[in-house]
Amino acid sequence: MPSIRKIIDRVTETKWSRLYISMAILQCIFIVTIQLIICSQNTMQSDILPQTKNTEFSYTSTSNQIPYQAADRLARIKWENIAFVGFQIWFVGMVFDATVYQNTAEILALSILNVICSILAALEVVDCNKWLTLLQTTNFNTAPLALAWKLEISLSVVVMGFAVILAYLSYQMSRQFGWNVYKKIGADIQIQRMYRLFQFFVLALKVDIFTGFLVSIFYVIQFALKQGITWQSGIQLAVTILWLPMLYFARTAGSTESIGRMVTFLTFEAVVLVHYVLILTQTFEPGNYWYTWIVLVFVGIATDVITFALGLMCMRNFDKGLKPFVQRGRNKQKLQDLEMDQKNKSRQSWRIDDD
Repeated sequence: MPSIRKIIDRVTETKWSRLYISMAILQCIFIVTIQLIICSQNTMQSDILPQTKNTEFSYTSTSNQIPYQAADRLARIKWENIAFVGFQIWFVGMVFDATVYQNTAEILALSILNVICSILAALEVVDCNKWLTLLQTTNFNTAPLALAWKLEISLSVVVMGFAVILAYLSYQMSRQFGWNVYKKIGADIQIQRMYRLFQFFVLALKVDIFTGFLVSIFYVIQFALKQGITWQSGIQLAVTILWLPMLYFARTAGSTESIGRMVTFLTFEAVVLVHYVLILTQTFEPGNYWYTWIVLVFVGIATDVITFALGLMCMRNFDKGLKPFVQRGRNKQKLQDLEMDQKNKSRQSWRIDDD
């Protein structure tokens, strides 16, 4: 863990780092506030509508089915709103992490994820408008949903605005980090490439916290556990419980260059793919309106495959001189000093006498 002094120094190092952190915090405050209000309005609208235990409907929306379909969908939207809130909190934590550890790959990936978030916010508007239009053909009050629709339009504008600003600040931060990494590692091109690859691997692990763990835990709570204890729900529950420990296990596998640990983690990633397939088979059913979750599951599958590939490539780089530069804590300076001593001895052995 970095010291408080290190965090303050890195955050306030330049005007770009100060602006980057400030804008990320402002984005979190604005979006979380709007999302929570939208969530409350969707909950109010759902409470107005009739409830049913049967969650499967025909594809044709008749006037009798619309209220039940809308109630089911709005109940799910509530959890999607909470997921967006969770994403913003995770995003701020990642911004601090990228700034403190000066991870260029993480900075650029966060910018891309922010753009994806703005696209999902626009899809919220389309989805809400669909159900608002359908409910207006019934006799039920739609005032809460109408307000949620207007707030979602405002939200999409706010998210897009912050995405553009943070994309520019990300570019400036990546330029700042490039020089700092050069000073840390030196001019060795091979070490720079391996270090960059390891940064992408660590980034994939951090992205997995949201696209994997948080999405999975929401899904297990809302869907898998309602089915009772089956072999499918057992796998989903076990994977969800093991997710965070395995991500930390993978980080230590990379820093210690342990082949055994890395193989164990890669095996777990293969099981995660089975977990995602089970989610998709349960989600692609008539009447299950999990639009946002389906998108997040596909993002999770892509992240899982990328993490597996990066872990495999990092394992091929073990014992090639990168280990001293990917340490944290007490071992970091000790291993870096040892690496520098070895390099100095190597240079001295090649010296030619003046005699």
